[in-house]
Amino acid sequence: MRLLTIGTGNRGAAIADLMAKNGVKVNKVPLFKCCAISNELELLKTLKAIKKEDMFHIFGNLDHRDLGSILNTIYSKHEIFEGALIFTSLDEEFGFSTSVQLSKKIGEITNDPIIALGTIPYIHEANLMILKERIKELRRVTDILILFEEQESTNDLIIDSLNVISMVGEMDIKKKGTGEVVVDTSDVLNSMKKNGVSIISAAQMKLPPSVLRKVVYRDEEKIKGLKTSRMIELFQNAVKRKSIGVDIKNATSALIIFSGDPEEMTMDGFFSCIKILEEKNPELEIRYGDHPVRSIPILSNSLSVVLIFSGIKKLKFNSSSY
Repeated sequence: MRLLTIGTGNRGAAIADLMAKNGVKVNKVPLFKCCAISNELELLKTLKAIKKEDMFHIFGNLDHRDLGSILNTIYSKHEIFEGALIFTSLDEEFGFSTSVQLSKKIGEITNDPIIALGTIPYIHEANLMILKERIKELRRVTDILILFEEQESTNDLIIDSLNVISMVGEMDIKKKGTGEVVVDTSDVLNSMKKNGVSIISAAQMKLPPSVLRKVVYRDEEKIKGLKTSRMIELFQNAVKRKSIGVDIKNATSALIIFSGDPEEMTMDGFFSCIKILEEKNPELEIRYGDHPVRSIPILSNSLSVVLIFSGIKKLKFNSSSY
């Protein structure tokens, strides 16, 4: 899933720069076309991975004409995208305002889905009323809003989860292959296009290289249930690593995406993970699938899982909620 990826404000630009550096590529093509918009020139100068021609400085107050000119520049390159991904911090006035206006303008020129990823501060540092209104406003102008609470692991969680999600529906022409259960871009988008917001959980497990698994550990790998137990362990770790503390009972849908060597995944593993979610929320609409990534350097020799919970209308930040 190739996404036009735009970071707005200081925090949004920094995340976009991280994705420009660490985002996956398929057939040497980056899945994240990263740009940055900021009203602080010095901030733009600190970015290392985004190309200079994809950095945009807005001097003074935000002007609709500025955004129109920026989008004309971006779309004039005639690149093909499957959606727009906007990074912002709901705690930054410029970044938030820009993301709202940017979402509106993108919606005027394309029918592609608009996904916003908004970070929020630690709850004790936030104004809850302002935060609540900003979440509602950003949700109104986007198709999907994913929230991340700022913590030490936020950057890693964003990179890990978005890399797996973006690989859905992609095929490496060098090493074709299919997984146990086919999952495509529409599954991801339809799972998140619910009333409310989405949160993400993710975890990754390093495995010995495939050659070692087939030769040195071949007897161990044949043990019945070993691969299934790995999937369950990874899944349970992911459930604990949510982008925001939220009760799964408040979600209406869930998507489970496993990523890695298809030989390391089993249907028993999928069904066990689904059962765990159903025990927590019997009403949850659950989609699931996987995709092979043997030849993707960032993801090879590892097993990853991403969980997307959507349709959430009641959020809980640490010990507070609204």
